[in-house]
Amino acid sequence: MRSTFKYLFYINRNKTKKNGFCPVMGRITLDGEIAQFSTGLETNPDLWDAKTGRSMGRTAYEAGVNRELRSLSASIEKHYACIVEKDGYVTAERVKNAVMNIAQEPTTLLKELDEATEEIRKSIGINHTIATYRAYVNAHLNLSRFIRDKYGKSDILFSALEYSFIENYDMYLKIEHKMTAGSVMQHIIFLKKLVKRAMNKGVISRNPFFGYVPDQPKTSRKWLSCEEIEKVMTTPIEHPSVAFVRDMFVFGCWTGLSYSDIKNLQDINIVTDSEGNQWIDIKRQKTGSRSLIPLLDIPKEIIKKYKGTGEKGKIFKMLCMNVVCQYTKRIGKLCGLGHKLTFHQSRHSFGTSICLTQGVPIETLSQMMGHRNIKTTQIYAEITGAKIEEDMQRLSEKIENKYQLAET
Repeated sequence: MRSTFKYLFYINRNKTKKNGFCPVMGRITLDGEIAQFSTGLETNPDLWDAKTGRSMGRTAYEAGVNRELRSLSASIEKHYACIVEKDGYVTAERVKNAVMNIAQEPTTLLKELDEATEEIRKSIGINHTIATYRAYVNAHLNLSRFIRDKYGKSDILFSALEYSFIENYDMYLKIEHKMTAGSVMQHIIFLKKLVKRAMNKGVISRNPFFGYVPDQPKTSRKWLSCEEIEKVMTTPIEHPSVAFVRDMFVFGCWTGLSYSDIKNLQDINIVTDSEGNQWIDIKRQKTGSRSLIPLLDIPKEIIKKYKGTGEKGKIFKMLCMNVVCQYTKRIGKLCGLGHKLTFHQSRHSFGTSICLTQGVPIETLSQMMGHRNIKTTQIYAEITGAKIEEDMQRLSEKIENKYQLAET
C-alpha cells in the first residue's frame, strides 16, 4: 500500500509579530499522521499565497524566504526517500526530525541501554529497586565487552543488528564468561527489551532477533513438601548464624514473604484486628502491592525469639543475601534434602505445601502473596499430586450414587 505523503507551508496569523510579519510553519502529512514545525522564517501576511505556500512579494527579502522554502522542500523529499529506502518504514515525525536535524532517539545499542539505565536509576524507590538498577549496569558491562571483543567497536547501530548478533552473544556469554543457561537467558531478555524499545520509538521497523529462543534453563524443585519443611524445622544446627538463616527460611515458609520483605519487615507491619488476631500487613518491595497474611503460631514464635535484635524498627537483623545463599545451601545438606536448597523456595513452599495442599483458595493465596495478577500465583504455587488426589476424592464423595449407567 502506497503512503499518502505530502507537505505544505503556511503562516500562523495568530502570532503576528510587532513588525506585522507572521511566522512561516511547515506541515508534513503521512498516512493521516501530521507533524508540524517552525521553519524559523517570517513573512508579510498580505503577500502570502496559501495555495502555493510561497510569498508573492518581489523584494529581496521575500525572494530569500521563497528560496529557503524551496530548500526545505527539497530536504523533506530527500529525507523521506532516504528513510523509505533505508528502513522501509517512515512516519511524519521521523521525516520532520530528520529535516530539523533533531535526534529523536539514540540510534546505537549501548546509548539506548544508557538511557534505559538512567530511567531505572531515577525511579529507584518509586517503582524499581537498586537490584534492578544493578542488573541493568551488569547488562551494559557484558554487552559492551561483547561488542568490543567480537566487533572491535565501542557501540553498534541498531540498523547494523542481524540475527547472528544475538546468536553470537549467546555463545559468547556461555563460552567466555561460563554463564549458566539461566544467566544467559536474563541477558538475552535485556537485549530483546532494547530492540523492542527501539521499535516502539521508530528507530527500527523490524525485529532483527525475531524467533530467537535461547536454551531454557533446567528447572530445579521450587518448593518443599510438608515433610521436608518439617525436616528443616527439626534438624539440629549448632552454628548460630546458620540456625538464624534456617529460622528465616522457616519464617518464609509460613508467611510467603521473600528475602527482601523479611528484611524490611517492621514492628508497624504487625497489626491486630478487633478479635485479637495478628496479621502481617506489608507492601512488597518488588511490586509495591499489598500483602495481608495471618500470623500463625510458628512465625509468631520466631518473631518472639528474635524480638529486639532488629535495628530502626525492623524485626530481624537480616544477613546479606550472599551469606544467606551460602548458609541456605548448607542447611539443605545438613537436612539431607537431596537437592539444592535456595531461600526463595520458602516462598514457593508457602504457596504450594502450606496453602494450596491444605485447601486455601488460590484467590486468597494471591492476596497473601501480594500478586497483582492471579496468573502469577498459578505459576508460583504448583498444584501437587496430593492436592489433585484430595480434590478428586472430595468430588467422588460429593457425586457418589448420583449418577448411574443405563442398564443394557
